[in-house]
Amino acid sequence: MKRILFIVVICCAEFSYGQIGGATSANAPPTAGAYDPHPLPAGMEAPPPIYQTPKDAFLRDPKLVAKLQKLLPQGPNIQTVCDGFKKLGDCVSAVYVSKNLGIPLADLKAKVTGNGAEKLEAAIHELKPDVDSKSERKKANKQAEKEIPVSN
Repeated sequence: MKRILFIVVICCAEFSYGQIGGATSANAPPTAGAYDPHPLPAGMEAPPPIYQTPKDAFLRDPKLVAKLQKLLPQGPNIQTVCDGFKKLGDCVSAVYVSKNLGIPLADLKAKVTGNGAEKLEAAIHELKPDVDSKSERKKANKQAEKEIPVSN
């Protein structure tokens, strides 16, 4: 009985392995499609711009710089504002929080970047304790997602 069960399991495993494109599959490996938005070496894919470092996202998409610059008042440069943020989405969310709540962007940036950095929600709570920091963070994240393209 054990031998029959073992043979059935092995046969099913071989069949499954062939279905997912293993060594027994004659199919070619999947390719990137007609439109490949990330000009990286073969086999490497860039994350969506919202998850890229601001520097990388701005280098790949100069139009994005001009688009995001419109979010700021006259004076500061979006590249300078985003310096210190790990992800472009975090920077744009902070810009929206600043805009939505009237918090000085420099104060917010100081709280969420550098040594002793805290999460955006905690920074909002410290700087504006009378607002619902969780809903404000979510609102800013949604605004940032709308502003930043899925791919460049």
